[in-house]
Amino acid sequence: MRYIKYLLIIIFSLIVFFAAKSGASNYFSALNKLTFILNLVEEIYVEEPNMDELIEGSIRGLLETLDPHSTYISSEEFEKIEEVFDQEFEGIGIEFSILDGFITVISPIPETPSEKAGLIAGDQFVKINGESAYKISQDEVVKKLRGPKGSTVTVTVSRAGVDNFDVTLIRDKIPIASVVAAFLYNQETGYIKISRFAKKTYNEISSAIDSLEKHGMQHLVLDLRNNGGGLLDQATKLLDLFIDSNDTLVYTKGRIPQANEVFRAKSNNLDKKFPVIVLINRSSASASEIIAGGLQDLDRGIVIGETSFGKGLVQRQIPLRDGSATRITIAQYFTPSGRLIQREFGDNLYDYYDDLNTENRELSDSPLNNKPMFLTKKKRKVYGGGGITPDIYIKNVSLSKDSQKLMFHSERLLFKYANIIKNEAVEIKKNKITFNKFNNWALSIDSSIFNELNSDSIRGDWDYISNNIYAEVLKSLYDKNAYYKSMLDQDIQFQTAIQNIEFAQTILK
Repeated sequence: MRYIKYLLIIIFSLIVFFAAKSGASNYFSALNKLTFILNLVEEIYVEEPNMDELIEGSIRGLLETLDPHSTYISSEEFEKIEEVFDQEFEGIGIEFSILDGFITVISPIPETPSEKAGLIAGDQFVKINGESAYKISQDEVVKKLRGPKGSTVTVTVSRAGVDNFDVTLIRDKIPIASVVAAFLYNQETGYIKISRFAKKTYNEISSAIDSLEKHGMQHLVLDLRNNGGGLLDQATKLLDLFIDSNDTLVYTKGRIPQANEVFRAKSNNLDKKFPVIVLINRSSASASEIIAGGLQDLDRGIVIGETSFGKGLVQRQIPLRDGSATRITIAQYFTPSGRLIQREFGDNLYDYYDDLNTENRELSDSPLNNKPMFLTKKKRKVYGGGGITPDIYIKNVSLSKDSQKLMFHSERLLFKYANIIKNEAVEIKKNKITFNKFNNWALSIDSSIFNELNSDSIRGDWDYISNNIYAEVLKSLYDKNAYYKSMLDQDIQFQTAIQNIEFAQTILK
């Protein structure tokens, strides 16, 4: 029968899956069941089934049962995924997985429409342009979310704790540069923001560091917030740049011997000696966690922000004959002190992502109290249990819902206003950007804009909002470094880093 040829495609995946889950007898029983069902579908289903789609769907479901990050990639999807590391494309800018049938945000890519719209890790898209996004394929995701720069797409977002809401995203070019910004915040403090770890990331960062050192940098704030990870070799090379010993940087453990690896530092004269402070948040994942955890465990730097995502599974990508591929988890990542980076995911993937929305996870009355304790190289206490727990926990600015609606309005009101007032004077001062003037301008465009917004809430957040407008002015007049430098003025996590430079220096000594 015709379906038999399709069994050859799935047998390999079944062997991997059932060999790991059960004995041989159970495996053959399950295989017989699958064969029987495929036979029934082909023989009696009301319409002639597309067996290619049926088999691919079976493979996807099989791999998703293993863990949140094992997956099947069709030949078309494989080509598009490679673009993330190789070339520029246009879209909304998210790292995502399809979980429980919905597009689930792993991390918004910095400097893209998704970050500007306030999307966060764990958000799920339940509709795209009013149509259900349930059971969507990765190929359909690309077709619906990508598009020419300037075009729009509206997604309905499900976020724990709030009612579903719509976000209109204006597509843009998704940058491939890993270094989003690099500059001196003051005479001695360097700042580098990294969006991902792609093929040229290490060279980009190394060049940025060399340039900042020539201009007097004495310490560095490395911003890995919203960095969803990427290529392991780029992360270990960057981590190695700060380690002047032969210590372990990261290691992996798995069931098969080939999955067990130890990555060690190589001491040389080019290693950097200055103190490092790393900023992380709940969307910092994978390679970002390897760097933050390694610097922390080896007492090479301190970590500030929120506990990171907790993605520490190693996938082996196995190409298939038809140009598709499968990624199967073969090992787990551990930091030098022995902390497992991966968070527990259990049987419910919704809870896996919903945990990211838990308030005050790092405080004394949180489950962190039950996390296992480890010791750094200099015997400082650090905590495991999934993700990297910062040395200093601090949330960033919390805006009211009304302020968020204003900042992430689909009409990009802050951006438009910035481009209007930049022409009023050669030098714009933040204290001249008043709420009343902005309010009058917004009402002159559309009187309905503020009908549903509480002006008192917006006034309470005006220092932050006006600074954002000022930053947009600077980006328009100068460049994105000027934008980020201004944004850091109201960035609580960054300002905490500035206040703890001496702490980082003390640990380094």
